[in-house]
Amino acid sequence: MKYEIDTIPVWDALRAGTECPLCLLEKRSRQAAVRYFLGPSVMVPEVRLAVNATGFRPENLRLLSKDPNKLGLALLSHTRLKTLRSHLNQQTGRLRGEAAKASGRNFVENLPAKKNLLQQLRSTIDFLNAQEQQCLIEDKVTDDRKRYAFTLLHLWQKDSEFRAAWAAGQGTCLHHAVDVLDMAGQSLGAAPLGTFVQEFLDVLERNLGRIEDDVLAFTQTFDSTHSHVPHGNPDGALDRCLQKIAGTFPEYEEPSKSRRGPLMGPVSST
Repeated sequence: MKYEIDTIPVWDALRAGTECPLCLLEKRSRQAAVRYFLGPSVMVPEVRLAVNATGFRPENLRLLSKDPNKLGLALLSHTRLKTLRSHLNQQTGRLRGEAAKASGRNFVENLPAKKNLLQQLRSTIDFLNAQEQQCLIEDKVTDDRKRYAFTLLHLWQKDSEFRAAWAAGQGTCLHHAVDVLDMAGQSLGAAPLGTFVQEFLDVLERNLGRIEDDVLAFTQTFDSTHSHVPHGNPDGALDRCLQKIAGTFPEYEEPSKSRRGPLMGPVSST
């Protein structure tokens, strides 16, 4: 698969000096996706059809709910729910049928009826679970994550200044380490892959050790006896540790500060 190279955002994220430049890029990507789906695309039939069919994960719905464009979200939610109800009614119709068959039989006759009911129950549960896993925002963010990981590797190979800055920096969180290592395996030859993995792990281990010392220093600030002399930076250590372990949490994103006027034009029925 061919990935687009987008060096400026990756360089800017590295220069920001955060615990993980890819966390910063993912945050911006997610915010851009929210702005897209609650912008003029609300009135585009193709977008509405995609939202109706796929929807958004719960954590991304919370992000959408924080945006000032309540009308746009209401329009998306109304037709998404309408579509979802139609599919759900098909599932629950079959489930109701099996439930009725099972409830009207005696114990001996119920054994095969219960098996059929359980199968339909599992089908309905799987359907509901699938609705929480598919997400248009997450699809966009995932594409961006792959593109930025590919760009990072391109810069590491082609830009000696970037490579030096990377080696001296904070590395990535463990969450985004997966993206980078996976992309390295896909895009680098044997020799550069071996070199990159060694350098990447050196940076990762050094920074994990630094964070471990910082969190320990933070816990020692609660020692009322002052018997410990902190050997690390306790300021913001817990937040930095949580980010290093798990990356940026979508539910912690700030809502867009932009204000929009009312939507104009006819409302799509899709």
